[in-house]
Amino acid sequence: MAISLSPNYPAGMIPLDLTALAEKAVGGEDVFVAIGARRLRLLPAGPETPNGDISLRPGRGALRGLLTIPDAFYEPWTDEAMGE
Repeated sequence: MAISLSPNYPAGMIPLDLTALAEKAVGGEDVFVAIGARRLRLLPAGPETPNGDISLRPGRGALRGLLTIPDAFYEPWTDEAMGE
């Protein structure tokens, strides 16, 4: 399903039933909203967790500051460590 909005009209001037579009996306249908050359794709965020929250896939940098790499990681391996 694709909906095109003219770039001459603000999106607020064209009524959209976002609930119906979201239900279609959750049901597995591809839903696109186009504004001129720009396109938006509606996708389900993921399954709900037992506490009712939606589980989101962590993005890039989600572990920044939580992990440390020791300096020894950058040292070359010895022949003994490589089993030679």
